[in-house]
Amino acid sequence: MRRILLLLCFFTSCFALFAQQEGALVNLMIEVRDSASLQPLADVMCRVVNSKGKLLSYKIADEKGHLSLTAHNEDILTFTLIGYGKRKINVHDIRQQAKQPTVILLSPKQVELKEVVVKLSPIREQGDTLVYNVSSFLQKGDRHLEDILKKLPGVKVAENGSVSYQGRAINRFYIEGQDLMGNNYNQATRNMPITAVRNVEVLENHQPVKMLRGRKPSESAALNIRLDKNYKARPFGEIAGGLGIKPTVWDNQLFLTQVMKHSQILVSAKMTNTGKDLSEETREHIEVNNLDAYEPLPQGVLSEDISQEALPQERYLQNKSYSAGLNNIVTLSKDATLRSNVLLYEDHAGYHQSTANYYGGLTPTTLETTEGTKLRTLRIVPTLKYEENGTERFISNELKYSFEQQIIENEVVTNGIGITERSRIIPSFIKNYLSSSFKLGKTMLQINSLLRYANRREELTTTADSLLLYNSTENLATHSMMTRNVLTTSIPMFGNDLDLSLQAYYKNNSYNYQEDIWHRTFKLQGEPGYTWKYYKQSYVTFGLPFEWTKVSLSTKDKRLSARDFVTFKPYFNLQQVLTSNLSLNISSSISANDNALDFYALKPLREGYRDLQITGNDIYKSTHMHASFHLRYRNIATMLFANLSFAYSDTKREAYSHYEYNDSMTIMTWVKGKNHRYNTAVNAMVDKTFIPIGLSLKLDATYNRSSYLVSQSGIMVNNYSHHASGTLTTSFQKLSWLRLSAAFTANYFWERSQIMRLSVLSSYTTNIALYVFPTKKMELKMKFYNLTNEITDGHYHTCGLLDGDFNYKINNVWELGLSGTNLLNSKSYTITQNMGINIFNTSLPLRGREIILRLQLRL
Repeated sequence: MRRILLLLCFFTSCFALFAQQEGALVNLMIEVRDSASLQPLADVMCRVVNSKGKLLSYKIADEKGHLSLTAHNEDILTFTLIGYGKRKINVHDIRQQAKQPTVILLSPKQVELKEVVVKLSPIREQGDTLVYNVSSFLQKGDRHLEDILKKLPGVKVAENGSVSYQGRAINRFYIEGQDLMGNNYNQATRNMPITAVRNVEVLENHQPVKMLRGRKPSESAALNIRLDKNYKARPFGEIAGGLGIKPTVWDNQLFLTQVMKHSQILVSAKMTNTGKDLSEETREHIEVNNLDAYEPLPQGVLSEDISQEALPQERYLQNKSYSAGLNNIVTLSKDATLRSNVLLYEDHAGYHQSTANYYGGLTPTTLETTEGTKLRTLRIVPTLKYEENGTERFISNELKYSFEQQIIENEVVTNGIGITERSRIIPSFIKNYLSSSFKLGKTMLQINSLLRYANRREELTTTADSLLLYNSTENLATHSMMTRNVLTTSIPMFGNDLDLSLQAYYKNNSYNYQEDIWHRTFKLQGEPGYTWKYYKQSYVTFGLPFEWTKVSLSTKDKRLSARDFVTFKPYFNLQQVLTSNLSLNISSSISANDNALDFYALKPLREGYRDLQITGNDIYKSTHMHASFHLRYRNIATMLFANLSFAYSDTKREAYSHYEYNDSMTIMTWVKGKNHRYNTAVNAMVDKTFIPIGLSLKLDATYNRSSYLVSQSGIMVNNYSHHASGTLTTSFQKLSWLRLSAAFTANYFWERSQIMRLSVLSSYTTNIALYVFPTKKMELKMKFYNLTNEITDGHYHTCGLLDGDFNYKINNVWELGLSGTNLLNSKSYTITQNMGINIFNTSLPLRGREIILRLQLRL
């Protein structure tokens, strides 16, 4: 906490210096009128410039001639409107009356109009909405919506496709104001032709529920995609097919959508064996702004993940992958919609890798392994959602079902022993989430209810050629039923809302491994909370929830253990608008919970051919403290966006995991004892676009420091893990025939403890793309992807990958393309990772050189 206070003092000092340098800010309310008729004038442009003539910001008067802005005493205001003379006024000359706008008079003036070319501003502000004009950011070579989203100042697209604005994940993705995709918007962002999009709107501080607007503030933004008028009320999309030989590769896709006034439909389908990951288009992003609708699924015992490296999986994975999505929304009335989504994903994948793992401790162990993995996945997810979102009533009900099956087969040779391992995992669930809000006079009532049943079956079979210890067959099952019900009433008090809520939570998990164990949790929580809104988007929210928790573990015949406890979970959140361009958010919270394990069994669980877990039957408690600081800056006049965030978390658990490594087995045991973990994270982002010279720059810098307990092979020590990274992304296109984009990333990792100080290891990634446009119909793209990883101190392994793309536009409908990947035919990728007192070295063979001929049809 001392560190947090020091950092807050530092930032406060910075703000004070900033304020001293910039001078006093003045909040102005202005009304513009015609000097002759005294009638209000709409659409008057008011520019704020400093004493040196530099544009700082601007505002446009509404239909009543009103506008509000902030400026410094030494600034100058310039008012312009076609048909009227320009007028300049010094801010220090304006006499602002309390609650009364200052009247500015403009005199009519006849203007002889010359032939002009009207260009829309790249970004314009309409209330709490920023409108990005897509044509201002569009460059040759851009094909889909995601290409543009990555360029928009303040917007960031992660590797998995999730979109954030100024450091916070968006809470809605709309197409023409309709929530067609829910949280599965990757289908739209990665496939919608950019030619169909006119504007991208960022709805700042967006509250999706109309009833709650003005009463329940939101810190997150939403995206709304506005289509070009030529693409409305008709089907549009793309159909593409690609084929290559020696080796035989194929890559096909279909995207069709139609946006009508009262309905929308979107269909996407892909099939490929080029190694691309299609699963992300069927996975929904977690809605972090509505955690009442979220409950983690049972994790079970067996792992579902394949190798996840910094290297994109299409570089090493051999696969046959298929994905499809059918999405439809229908307007039932002015405020009511019915949405249906069906997602399908199937994949047959495989890869090889070699690993050398060093496990520290009093008896260090080294394992050298070669592994061939095959993975088969099938996933089906249908969803049906009804929503009535009016100013007097809100009702939303979502019903979702998910079925998945994974079969993983490994052929392993470890320290000279051959092993075959096969696991089969079948997770499924059905859930219903109801959310509603009603008005009872001036009082508002909210009801949220989540009900879910999940089932997870697991099978494991292992056989070895020379060691009977590795021969086993295991069957496991997890059945989970849970419900969370929240009743909240909002009572107006002192001009704001006092919230009183009651939450009831119940979960019953059944674990079957040779004997059934039931894990039951019941929670009852009451919460008084208050939101004080004191200036536009400035507010303070605080609350003091208190919670009673009762947890038990039992078998059919007896109770193994039980525990109940009462906890207080206070929270605080401050959102402060410092200037028209600068805002600050500070939040903190304390919570407590039962530290439930993923699975309980009375006998050791086999997690793999050499891995055993001993769970025990105790119930543990954990406490968690979190504090964060978030500073956001945006200036649409100068096209500069920036944010700085600091987060600190402190978690105390009553149990820790202890590992014993030897040449034949790894045994993990849950042990009762103090387990203290804390994490510090700092993130900074600067995003600047220079439209006149065709240049954009984005800089991301992060630092993470984690402290956690390591208990392993006779050693117990606190380990400190550090990770620092920086990414610079730039794009340049001022010449019509040339475009250049590049991204440079540097990562540094180091581990520290009382018994080991591992060397700082670094990795560097370079992405350079060169586009050449010899004619209007031809496009040549060369992309160089380089990864350099430090394997040991001062020794590096470099993997360089060169791709090429040639496209020829036959006409406005047909396009022919030729694509080549790994043209240099690089063979392998190697990386070393440090984790605590362990070192892992991995080497992956890469897919070879591949050429695909592609034909595309645009509708």
